[in-house]
Amino acid sequence: MEIRNLTTFLKVTELNSFSKAAEALDYSQSAVTVQIQQLERELGVQLFDRIGKNVSITQYGKDFVSYARDVVSAVSRASAFATESADLTGTVRVGTLDSLMTASFSDIIPSFHARFPRVIANIHGDSVTRLKELLIKNELDLLYTLDDQMLDTQFVKVFEAEEDIVIVTNVKNPLASGKSVRLDELVGHPFVLMNRNNAYRDEFDRELARHDLAIEPFCELESDVLALRLIWENPEYLSVLPRYTVQKSIHEQQLAIIPVENCVMRQYRQLVYHKNKVLTPQIQGMLDTILEAAKKPF
Repeated sequence: MEIRNLTTFLKVTELNSFSKAAEALDYSQSAVTVQIQQLERELGVQLFDRIGKNVSITQYGKDFVSYARDVVSAVSRASAFATESADLTGTVRVGTLDSLMTASFSDIIPSFHARFPRVIANIHGDSVTRLKELLIKNELDLLYTLDDQMLDTQFVKVFEAEEDIVIVTNVKNPLASGKSVRLDELVGHPFVLMNRNNAYRDEFDRELARHDLAIEPFCELESDVLALRLIWENPEYLSVLPRYTVQKSIHEQQLAIIPVENCVMRQYRQLVYHKNKVLTPQIQGMLDTILEAAKKPF
């Protein structure tokens, strides 16, 4: 069984097209057809249905994907076994949230660069929904995010950790006294929140709905860094952020978490990749680097 044929099979599966796979791999379409036919003869099953110009993967093909991916990934890593990490090139594409980019990647990037100095680390920040779309389209290699628990079978999850979402303010705000308050007591206060469709903003909106409440922020942002800056400089402002985002500021006695009665908001840091993704040594190296950082306390 030739690795070339397995690689072609995975590319056809990814793109759902013989012609697009041929273009991506720089083969002729006939060469792709021959390789898939060779693989089907070896396995004794039909991996794709060809009906007119349409190609669709069969159940046999779906079941074979994980085996093909594992073999190609193992061969890729074995081929690089005697190669120094410093000799590897290419690009590794990671999707993440701005909050995790701020909290984690100042450690992750130098560590990865020290091991793979010639590999480009492309870090892309966006919404969880958009990042998942990019992962499915193979426009990202890895996704390190904060969200509800991902149960989608398209993704392989290698790490998960529960994280608190908290309401924070400046230590000069009377609400920072440590005295517990009700959520409805905060409705009239000026909130700086992330834009809708942000994972932890959505969690806050769900919690408000559970209490039959609504809060209209006077400012909506993409950046948690700007949210932190605003509540540092304006003691009357409140915001909703992951605890890890504000942990340093709490230690430095700049910000405080407001204890709210009967209000528990949690999400999950998760590191995932697409089940059909071949883990090259570069991607595996980035995965290992993120995993090492993810397991450390903030």
